[in-house]
Amino acid sequence: MEDEDPTCAQTYATLRIYPERLDPTEVTARLGIAPSSWQRRGEVPNPGSKRPLPATLDAWFLTTNGVVESRDVRRHLDWLLARVGPTVDALRALRAEGCRMDVSCYWLSRSGHGGPVVTAAQMGELAQLGLELWFDVYFVGSDDA
Repeated sequence: MEDEDPTCAQTYATLRIYPERLDPTEVTARLGIAPSSWQRRGEVPNPGSKRPLPATLDAWFLTTNGVVESRDVRRHLDWLLARVGPTVDALRALRAEGCRMDVSCYWLSRSGHGGPVVTAAQMGELAQLGLELWFDVYFVGSDDA
């Protein structure tokens, strides 16, 4: 794997867990992993922002943003999988209690060509963990990037 994907300007991956009936702190306790951030429904997660709005969902996030320095999304997935792989039983239990979860990958294209790659081993591990993977793709120069 290369750390510098020439088609990518920036990337990161985030495990997102939305507990329906549990407090986000319970997700932390069950997984034994400190989140990068979390929010409670009704609370303002970013009170200093221009438009401080209360969260509409309880959520728990573990992200590689600012942690993994690579433009190869596979490195980001490896980092996440190394942390959550051992928690497969806890993830299954959380899912059985109504938690929704997935892995979201932000991927900013440098040139509009190429794209992210996920290894077969990573796909297999994500499947064992019951995690869907999706990409939020943007292009350098677009207003949404």
